[in-house]
Formats: sequence, C-alpha cells, structure tokens
Amino acid sequence: MKTIIQKTIWLYFISMIMIACSCSKDNESNDEPTAEKGYATGKVVDWQGNPIAGVKILVDNMAYHDSQTRGVTDENGKYKIKIFQGAWKVYANFKTTYNGKTYSIEAYPDDNGVLGEDGGIRNFTWKLEGIDPDNDTYRYGGRITVHSDNYFYEDESDIELTFTPSGPLIDGSEGKTIKVTGGDHYWSEYGYIYDFPVGRYMVTAVLKKGGSNTPLKIQNWHTKGEFVSELQLDFIPDNSDFRPTTEASIVIGYDGGYIY
Repeated sequence: MKTIIQKTIWLYFISMIMIACSCSKDNESNDEPTAEKGYATGKVVDWQGNPIAGVKILVDNMAYHDSQTRGVTDENGKYKIKIFQGAWKVYANFKTTYNGKTYSIEAYPDDNGVLGEDGGIRNFTWKLEGIDPDNDTYRYGGRITVHSDNYFYEDESDIELTFTPSGPLIDGSEGKTIKVTGGDHYWSEYGYIYDFPVGRYMVTAVLKKGGSNTPLKIQNWHTKGEFVSELQLDFIPDNSDFRPTTEASIVIGYDGGYIY
C-alpha cells in the first residue's frame, strides 16, 4: 500500500514538472523580442497581434549601396539578424493570397529609426491604411484611379462612391461600408483615391447635385467591360518586394457614353 502511494505521489510530481516545462516553452515562444547587442531583433504581427511567419526581413546599410543582410521570421513571427558597424534600416515584406491572387505586403514599423552596431528591436504590424514614416508619398492602403467617361464633366465633389465589402478584407478583418466623395479624406487628390483598405467591394456611384441623387454607371478600366450600376471591384496585386502599390481603376459615367 505504501509503495502504491509513493508511486502515485512520484507520478504527480513528474506530471507537474512536465506541465511547468511546457508552460515555460509556450511563454518563451510567445514573449516579446529582447534587444541583443550586435543584432536586429523583432516580431511581425497582424491586426489581432497574431505572429506572421515567413516574413522577409531586409536590414539595409544606409551608407553603402547594395550592402544588405536578410532574414526571415520564424513560426512565432520573430527574427534575429546580425548587424555590424554602420547605420542600418529594417524593412519587412511578405506575400499573402487573397481571392486566388498573391499580394505583396509591406509591414508597418513601430520605429523607423536607424540601428547602430549595438543593434535594437524593430517590430512590425500589418496595417491596411497609413503613411510610410520614411516616405509620406507612400500609403499602406490601396490606390483607386478614377476616370471620367466621354462627355462626363461633372465635378468630383458632387460624386459619391459607396464601397460595400464582399466578405473579409485582405487581412481577414471584417470590412465596413465606406462612402467617398471627391475632396474628402480618401479622395483628396483629383482622379485618385488613396490609402483605401484592400478588399473586394461592390461599388455604386451617385451624382449629388441640385438637390437630387442621380445614379451613375461604373466600368472597370482594366477589363473594359460594360458600364454597370453596381461593379465588383478587385485590387490588382503588385508583387514588388519594396513598397508595393496595390491598385484598382474605374471609369464613371452616365451610361457608357453621351447622354442626350
């Protein structure tokens, strides 16, 4: 009887040790990156904070042309790359598949400062909108070029476009209906809608003028299909490894031609 009790107690302690070791490994894999002298370290996550594996990390020397070192994130979204004397910038890029197409994604840095030989931490997040801290002409969202059909001369400030998501956005998040008018946040430059969350949308257009709302027709500029009242909009991938620009392009008119 005593032997059975001793064995039971021993098995209990063994199981507790195994659980403790397992928890320790889990914590080790999920903890935040730590700074290490002589290394660029960091983590890449999505909008929910989930790690992204397989992200290409580029550590670029700011003084010497084509002097770079590269790495990739592990299954926990982490990377660790040796750096040497000089000034270094860190960039993160990865590929993702959305509606059967492959898109290149530039991840957003939490700190765009230069690293020295002592190293440091540079974390990245997948964002659907935002301005590149190094180049204020680059946007993390998509770009939509807006053309006018023949004999359509209406002012963009009188046009309202409604984008209704058809399923999740490219990062898996739930989209929302967005109304855009010429001159507002997204459509601030003539002919271009900038920094728009990339996804699949159904798009409608209305001319709001003289107290009335006149439905307009839309065409996909790339496919040159028919003008329709409601257009399914898909963004075209740009698979560049550095600052890719995902774009779409539409034509707005009354009915695909001159209105008498």
